[in-house]
Amino acid sequence: MPAPDGVAGVLTRKRYKRGSIDFDLPEPLLEFDEFGEMTGVTRSPRNIAHRLIEEFMLAANEAVAAHLESKMPAMIFRIHERPDPKRVLDFEEVATQFGYSLTAGGAPVKRFSPKGGRTEVVALDNPNLTSRSYQKLVSKLEGKPEERILSYLMLRSLKQARYSEENVGHFALAADSYTHFTSPIRRYPDLIVHRILSAHLDSKTFDADLHDIARQASENERRAAEAERELVEWKKVKFMIDHVGDEFDGMIISTTRFGFFVELQDLFIEGLVPIDTLPGDEFGFHENTRKIIGKRHKRQFSIGDKVRVRLDRVDGVEKKLQFGFVRILPKA
Repeated sequence: MPAPDGVAGVLTRKRYKRGSIDFDLPEPLLEFDEFGEMTGVTRSPRNIAHRLIEEFMLAANEAVAAHLESKMPAMIFRIHERPDPKRVLDFEEVATQFGYSLTAGGAPVKRFSPKGGRTEVVALDNPNLTSRSYQKLVSKLEGKPEERILSYLMLRSLKQARYSEENVGHFALAADSYTHFTSPIRRYPDLIVHRILSAHLDSKTFDADLHDIARQASENERRAAEAERELVEWKKVKFMIDHVGDEFDGMIISTTRFGFFVELQDLFIEGLVPIDTLPGDEFGFHENTRKIIGKRHKRQFSIGDKVRVRLDRVDGVEKKLQFGFVRILPKA
């Protein structure tokens, strides 16, 4: 997605210059008929108009946060803390298989053997890892076949943003001060920020337990997101019931000891291919490389592989799909 022109373009370039991350990942859009029945899943549109509005909203949020932080004794912020080192390490282990890394030296790791002889791996925070590290890798991946899977895994390596009365900055936006201000009709934290701003403009104090408000707002946000995710997954599973036996193209997005998960192309629908259903060999999971490899013929299944699968089973109660492997697809 190119940067917009005019003022919005200036704001986009300014954010990029300081290290702000823009994954621009496609989001699913569920389609329904006039009877409320789901008819398909498509990519949610995102054009220059969306980018323009987003830039202005980001600028407004930053301006209000910085102003109120300097003028009021208490404020509620939208914060995004540094990534968890273990998750960064998990990402690095996959990224290196594609020839990429977030930092030149990778994520530092310390290994030790506690009592009992068991070796454990502890990931240590890398001071060289910044939002610009993510931004540079996003740019390198643009247009590459592995862009979708590595951008998705990069996003998972980041912590979730939350509300707090203590400002620690916003890692992903590379912003020193940030808040939610532009949607008071649908988000309670935005309404609180409006009230704080109103108190400031009227030269009044704002008396409220911001710690409790921030905590509850963050918890409610998580619950709402989980409820939305469950609803969407239920709709997807219901939609797939009529497609048992059909074949689809997809990409392997994760591997485990019990099989690999595949995301269907253009449908944003995920399902499991059990390891014991893979044909022609006995397969095992190699944790160090995150690959599923046949013991006799050494056939491999890796994250990022394109595969053809068949929908074998739909579990409406657990909201899970089971696929059967058909064949490996040629790389683009």
